[in-house]
Amino acid sequence: MFNFKAGLQVDLFQVISISGGKDQTLALLKSGQVLGWGGAGSGRVMPPFVDICSSFKVADAKPAFVGKPSRCSDISAGFGVSLGVSDQQQSLIWGFCQVGVSGQNVFAEEPTLINGISNVSKVVAGQFLYAAVDQLGKVYTWGFNTDGALGRPSTQMNASPEVIASLPEIQDIAIGDNFMIALSQDQRVYGWGSNSAGQLGLGHLNTVTSPEPISLSPKIKNIAAGSTHVLALTIDGNVLGWGSNHFGQISLSQADQQHSQTFLTKPKPIPFPEKIIAIAAGMHYSLALSASGKVYAWGWNGFGQLGLGDLKSRITPTLIPNLSGVRAIAAGEGHALAIGKNQLLGWGSNESGQLGQAAVRQMTPNAFLAIA
Repeated sequence: MFNFKAGLQVDLFQVISISGGKDQTLALLKSGQVLGWGGAGSGRVMPPFVDICSSFKVADAKPAFVGKPSRCSDISAGFGVSLGVSDQQQSLIWGFCQVGVSGQNVFAEEPTLINGISNVSKVVAGQFLYAAVDQLGKVYTWGFNTDGALGRPSTQMNASPEVIASLPEIQDIAIGDNFMIALSQDQRVYGWGSNSAGQLGLGHLNTVTSPEPISLSPKIKNIAAGSTHVLALTIDGNVLGWGSNHFGQISLSQADQQHSQTFLTKPKPIPFPEKIIAIAAGMHYSLALSASGKVYAWGWNGFGQLGLGDLKSRITPTLIPNLSGVRAIAAGEGHALAIGKNQLLGWGSNESGQLGQAAVRQMTPNAFLAIA
């Protein structure tokens, strides 16, 4: 396990948030600095024109500082590219964004300013699709507009950042494969874009090119999106799921599975034995953090990202053994992350070193950074 504390002040290296992308891991420190592990978008210097569709193997398992001495207040790891919010409330991008940003290619691990957005509070990176929320709750989207995923009129396939005028004030965004889910400041949920598996939660499978409200009776605290499934956490600590269930990622029952129901077009409760305080969604798997500091996992498990010691998928939330005291979770495409009391932990795919010094398939939680 790598320890940054030798000869340094402890509070400089307290991890306050984490983010997982395709094969990179980011950790935001209390100091505002960002640490990265893994492939493109991690801040590590690599050869130009990396093929982000295949993992980039690294021999050095130590983290890299992203754009030192840059300071960030928010981070998001996407598909080979990452976003951040600078201490000047500007949006930053780094990595190997082969589709560019409205025609401007980005092939640098040094953070680059994205023009056209100011007073940013939050950024979200997906696969060739990006969003930012400003301090007034306005949502900017840019990137590929496949299936109307930008949520606003645009004749460009690869569009520049612009505001979605039809949305109310928003506090959070989740991005899946060509769709977005937004959480408003009054705790309502909206969806738009691709809807092939009912991931917009609107009761049908039609593509939607502008935001539509999702019918949810309880108020929602958090949202998370995988490739084609969505999770929502209510203010009471309950979890709802909808969209694809090909790998059990929204936890349909055995009876539903027997009737070949592989997706849901409307939200459905996912039962837990205790109160849930946070959720995360990877490509085809899901995570939930309980109020007692325990982590549940379910869905696809091809890399061991469920942390259960095997490669068997689960259709019901399953407690990860020997993992407690967790205060935050995150999900990348095929790797999972958790902030423990004194450690940053990870499990799942480690083909690019996104979990530090660990097995290529790390099937149980592995501590790879001492943080306190």
